[in-house]
Amino acid sequence: MIPKRLFWFVAGAASGFGGAVYAYARVREVRGRLAADRVAGTVADAVLGAARTVHGTVREALAEGREAMHDAERRIRAELDRS
Repeated sequence: MIPKRLFWFVAGAASGFGGAVYAYARVREVRGRLAADRVAGTVADAVLGAARTVHGTVREALAEGREAMHDAERRIRAELDRS
């Protein structure tokens, strides 16, 4: 009975210690990423990435709209020429 309890005590203590070390490392990493001197760069990178994504999406939408407009114009002209 004692070896089982000892095993589970050691397993629990080891997992608790490992979890604490992991959490401490993650907190230090996030704290380093959010340091005052790095926040401006991180925010700027995020804004530039979002702007590039929006720019690409708008460009694709405009190209698709132009193509649809030209198709509609060709169709209308073909109908008028038949009349």
